[in-house]
Amino acid sequence: MDSGVILDILGNDTRRRILQLLSEEPMYFNQLAKEIGVGQQAILRHLVALEQGGIIETYSKKSDLGAPDRKYYKLNSSFMLRISLSEDDFTIENQAISETRQKRYESTPKSAGEALSHLQTSLLDVEKEISSIEDRLRDLYALRQQILHRLHQVGRDNFDSSERRVLYRIIEESPKSVAELSDLVDEKESSLRAMLASIANKIDEKSARLLFEDLD
Repeated sequence: MDSGVILDILGNDTRRRILQLLSEEPMYFNQLAKEIGVGQQAILRHLVALEQGGIIETYSKKSDLGAPDRKYYKLNSSFMLRISLSEDDFTIENQAISETRQKRYESTPKSAGEALSHLQTSLLDVEKEISSIEDRLRDLYALRQQILHRLHQVGRDNFDSSERRVLYRIIEESPKSVAELSDLVDEKESSLRAMLASIANKIDEKSARLLFEDLD
């Protein structure tokens, strides 16, 4: 799913509240309108936007009272959206949570009380592990930020803006050819080759060879 679409959708408070409620259980739009305290027509507009964005889907369920089938809404996506914003970095990463990567969880206790206790313990264990991993990730992102900051310092001190743009893409994304680099920076290959030659003239031969060794 496109990160820009997700950000547009999540930029609205009512839509975020809808998603929070649907993360707990499927609901029909009258329930959502009542829970959130927003008119039904407004809720429907938000639901349409969420459905068009691929974040929710609908299904029908028969009413116990003989009324027409009721349309329920439920979440239809599993992903993590990570935004990194700092003096030297702005990245948005959207990673799907694939079911094939999830460990299938089966609650062995059969009574409701035992199951709830078992689930609570299991969830706490998972949350502790996630917290530990996130601590390590924060350390790595801090180190990444320092590296990017130094990279931009070296770039500003030694190269013009066009050269910096090319150098940053080479260092951060490691393209395997000039054609791939051309797509990344939206420059013609002929212009890029001239720019690469100019960059090479500003640094030592060994460093130039290491930087450009993968480029044809």
